[in-house]
Amino acid sequence: MFKKIIPGLSALGAFSLLIAMLIWPGETYQGALYGLELWATILVPSLFPFFIMTEVLLKLGLVQMFGVLLEPIMRPLFNLPGTASFVVAMGFTSGFPMGAVLTRRLYEENECTRSEAERLVAFTNNSSPLFILVAVAVGLFHNPFLGIVLACSHYLANILIGILLGLSSPRLPFIKQLNKHLLRKSLHILFQTPKNSRPWGLLLSEAIKLSTNNICLIGGFVIIFAILINILQITSLQALLEYPCRLLLSLIGLNPTLDASMATGCWEMTLGLKNTSLAPAAIREKALIASVLLGWSGLSIQAQVTSVLAGSGISPRLYYQCRLLQGFFSGIITYILTLNKDWLLLLSAPAFTPLPSTHHFFSLIIFNFLYTWQFFCYAVLSLFLLSGLSIALNRH
Repeated sequence: MFKKIIPGLSALGAFSLLIAMLIWPGETYQGALYGLELWATILVPSLFPFFIMTEVLLKLGLVQMFGVLLEPIMRPLFNLPGTASFVVAMGFTSGFPMGAVLTRRLYEENECTRSEAERLVAFTNNSSPLFILVAVAVGLFHNPFLGIVLACSHYLANILIGILLGLSSPRLPFIKQLNKHLLRKSLHILFQTPKNSRPWGLLLSEAIKLSTNNICLIGGFVIIFAILINILQITSLQALLEYPCRLLLSLIGLNPTLDASMATGCWEMTLGLKNTSLAPAAIREKALIASVLLGWSGLSIQAQVTSVLAGSGISPRLYYQCRLLQGFFSGIITYILTLNKDWLLLLSAPAFTPLPSTHHFFSLIIFNFLYTWQFFCYAVLSLFLLSGLSIALNRH
């Protein structure tokens, strides 16, 4: 019965949004402009080049090489194949929705099962370090030390979720004999894969086509949700969400003036974080709400992840459930990290990291690209270091 109602409700919602866009064309334009600027200056330089690079690395066999080397680490820790290590590294450094994009590619290449893919998606779609440490901590809160707290709580919460999901899923028998000669097996896979791959020109063109499709799909969701939030804010619908948020904040002893931040963050994380930074509340309370919103990630980003997984056979249900769990875990970890009063004094320090002016379009694009490129290199370097550790442990 409920499944029959969903198409009708979807059509009604789409028609209502269209009417609202016609009634408020100015707000629609401003929302679309904000979404387009966010997509062009942050998401494109932070994701698009690395979509292409990871697609090429996957075709060249480098991901499969890491899979062989890191199997002895990934299986005991997350109960996932070694190839998932590449998704974990990229998902934790490149931001939304890199984890979903790479997980789908691994599943399509038969590098993991559907159950493993669903667990992998559930804990590898994170905010990027660029977004947390620079855009949020410095750009919004003007507290660089706050970025350390938010980053620690955000990534530790997702790692904890990955471990819990691995413990709760059926484990494959771990055979020690299969892990011998890891380096020889990994090099064999690396040198054998290019022989069966397509020419470089065709390989690169296919990677660009797939990456362009993904980044444009993400841009469409960002623009639509930016318009939706603008329309909600000028109607009474947004206020309806604020009442339960205010009640929840009062029950847990937080400042109820943060209700608008939570209500907005339910839809779009960045706008919710911006409202949180402007709210008349204590810095510790702002940190708690910001941490929860980063864990929840907003319906806009959840829709992006869902669109990436659409048609792949990977269900996003576990991903939705873990967003609630990550928001809870992140809030708890932030609460623990801010118990020390001396640490709270550090959180009140003025910002010292300069950001390029948002009015300089190309300088902001270059800044975001270079910053993300550093984390991309760190992620690949970390995989090599972990591979060396895996080889060393395997010899004993």
